[in-house]
Amino acid sequence: MNATKTLSQFVANSRYDDFDDSVVEAAKIAILDGVANMLAGSTQELASIVGRYVQDMGGSPQSSVVGWGFKTNAPSAAFANGVFGHCLDFEIQGYPPTHGTSSCLPAALALGEERHTNGKAIIEAYVMGWEIQGRLRAASAAFSNPAYHPPGLVGPLGGAVAGAKVLGLDAWHIQMAMGIAASRTGGLTANTGTMVKSTHTGNAARMGAEAAILAAAGYTSSDSILEAPNGYSDALFDGNMDWEILTNGLGVSYRLVDPGFDIKRFPAQVHMQNPIEAVLNLLESHNLRADDVENLTVHTGGRGHSGSLPASGLDGKFSIEYCAAAALLDGKVGIETFTDDRRFSPDMEETLGKIQVEPGNQDSADVKVTALLKDGRSAEAECRGFRGSARNPMSREERMDKVIDCVGRVLTDQDADRLVSLIEDLENVADISEIMDLIGRQPSV
Repeated sequence: MNATKTLSQFVANSRYDDFDDSVVEAAKIAILDGVANMLAGSTQELASIVGRYVQDMGGSPQSSVVGWGFKTNAPSAAFANGVFGHCLDFEIQGYPPTHGTSSCLPAALALGEERHTNGKAIIEAYVMGWEIQGRLRAASAAFSNPAYHPPGLVGPLGGAVAGAKVLGLDAWHIQMAMGIAASRTGGLTANTGTMVKSTHTGNAARMGAEAAILAAAGYTSSDSILEAPNGYSDALFDGNMDWEILTNGLGVSYRLVDPGFDIKRFPAQVHMQNPIEAVLNLLESHNLRADDVENLTVHTGGRGHSGSLPASGLDGKFSIEYCAAAALLDGKVGIETFTDDRRFSPDMEETLGKIQVEPGNQDSADVKVTALLKDGRSAEAECRGFRGSARNPMSREERMDKVIDCVGRVLTDQDADRLVSLIEDLENVADISEIMDLIGRQPSV
């Protein structure tokens, strides 16, 4: 079987009209969440470095750098916007986790803006990029080296597929784009908790856009890169991919709907969502404050990447202890939770010493928290599916609370309302530049 050819033909033949209403709605929800993340991410400390870097490098003014008020070439814009979309670790997450939005959407938007692409084409590109990236991850997850960060392995191909759809490439040229992108894979898990992590999706978006551009121009690659000897599967997974997962049932259902995705309520790693919500449930159900608690134990499936004393606020996004301590202290967890000022504040330093983690069943995401109170009593609470997860979805109002918090860091209320209206009606947007002109502006508030 030539899996590369099979996937490329599927991508080339897929059209907006093939998607039922549930797929289109899921795509628009995910795209709005992704754009909101890019806007909020563009205001972060690391974004100030990336934004200046891309601006200093120069480039033809074709595609907007979100929140920065300038345009550059499509690959560079896709890189910056991919970094912005992932740096908060707040975008939706699929099953298995791949960070498909921040790998695929920036490539589609950057290429779409310079070509005045319509909204239906962006939906096509996003659905296909998410689909192929998700299938690649699902087919390889059991064989992956955990030292590789998943979006670095599968993201460039997802970005290439999204870019190829915007450019209207045929199956052969999509095979070429996938072959080019496959040679751009990488990204090390050791960089989790640092600024570099968000460049994994930024690079995926940039290389995806570049692969599509080069393939459209006639640049060649292996036409069977996934299964070829010394190709993608051999190099990254020792030849062990589940080809049935990768290619079976194409178009019967779409991964945006089945298995769906989690919308993060808190700007932290997806494995932190249940612990945070469990602590918030504890405070609410027992009417507690942090001062009432002598110590707190989190019973969960794993330890978290960053351990009990994260090196920075950013690193705290991957620490169960830090996320639990922040929820306990503040009664909420938001973007400001993960600044260095909050990480090294005296009350946080003191509270971190009160938090213990007891790892349990690695296959369970359920979390229970137990607090020993200063008056000798104990209290407990749990979270078995955080609000926003596929098993416990948010209402539109709850989703909008998150979107407006993110978007309002850059846009005026009027522009924020306009952006939401455009994306919720994306299939009727004639030119994606209308959206890019809004989100490409510098902060006005």
